[in-house]
Parts: sequence; structure tokens; C-alpha cells
Amino acid sequence: MALHNLQGLNNGDEVDFESTWETLAASFTQIHTKNASLLSFEQLYRQAYKIVLKKKGDELYKRVTSFEQDWLTEKILAKLKGLLSNALISGNTAEAGGQTANERLAAGDRFLRELKTAWEEHQLCMSMLTDVLMYMVRGLEIEVTS
Repeated sequence: MALHNLQGLNNGDEVDFESTWETLAASFTQIHTKNASLLSFEQLYRQAYKIVLKKKGDELYKRVTSFEQDWLTEKILAKLKGLLSNALISGNTAEAGGQTANERLAAGDRFLRELKTAWEEHQLCMSMLTDVLMYMVRGLEIEVTS
């Protein structure tokens, strides 16, 4: 997504929530897929800021939460589930399906390495999203305390 192609991002005070959300969601996907180098975090932050100023921070929060739940369920959990076998889940060697102890050990090791990688990538993505959405948190705190 080139800087000049950010749809829904305008310089005026008007904020089209849906097109701005689509831009933010596409940017979040780019962040999760390690393609964030062309993103302008300043412009994305500014758009999230405008949404909160227009009293739509609650809706933005709900959309971000839903986006992250979907991402984790559809992309990450599905990938991790594919690494699990019945023998790993139950720990029962009778269900090992012909796997040797070394094969089960290797499968467990692969699962744990993938889980660790997924966690580290999630932490990095959340850090980047925090940079974009930091005003959303502040705006929601102000709304709650008001």
C-alpha cells in the first residue's frame, strides 16, 4: 500500500468511518504479514485519532478487537492446530499411530518452536498497532472517566 494510495484518508475534518476502517484494517493485515515498510504510521495514527475525536472510538475498539480475534483464529490457531497430533494432545503412546518416541519429541519441538515464533510475532504486531492506536486508548480512557 503506497503512501499516496491510502483510501479514506483525507486532510479535512470529515471522517468516513467505513473507508477509514478499511484502510486501517488493510494496514493491520500488512503489519501482520510483515509488509509494513510502505505504511505511514503517522497518517494511520492521524486517522485513528480523527475517529476518536468524532466519538467513534468505541466502534474502532470493537473493530480492532474483532480483527485481531479473526486473525488469531483463522491464521495463527489454524496453523498451530495443524502441528498437533493425537499423540501430542493426549500424551498416550497407544494413540501415537506408529510414531516413535523420537518422532513425537520432534513433533512437540516443532509445535513449541512455532508457538514461540507466533507469540514473538504477535508481540511485535501489537507494538506496531499500539503506535497507530495509542490515541484510541487515551480517548477511551477519557470517555470512561467523563
